[in-house]
Amino acid sequence: MIKYVYEIDYPPEGKHRYLDWVRSISDALQAPGELRRLASYDNVYSASPHRVVEFTFDSPEDASRYFDRKEIGLILEGELPMQSANIHIKVLALRDDYSKDTVAG
Repeated sequence: MIKYVYEIDYPPEGKHRYLDWVRSISDALQAPGELRRLASYDNVYSASPHRVVEFTFDSPEDASRYFDRKEIGLILEGELPMQSANIHIKVLALRDDYSKDTVAG
């Protein structure tokens, strides 16, 4: 399992502008079949990063196909920088060192 983790700060105009934009693009981000899970988190302490967005894929190849899609590139490379601030991306692979999972399927 591969996760792309976007660490994002809200723009100077504020959280509400960012969230309005997210609502307008969420269906497009979630539509492609390569994407296994999409989740977002707000920082409880209102510190940077303000928001974390996780894109989860079964393989690096699925992630590559997803991010190579024109419509995804337009959103993440074209629109996101104009709708937010201080974007950092991390790519992580799931390991089995710790394996407790109590979330019901």
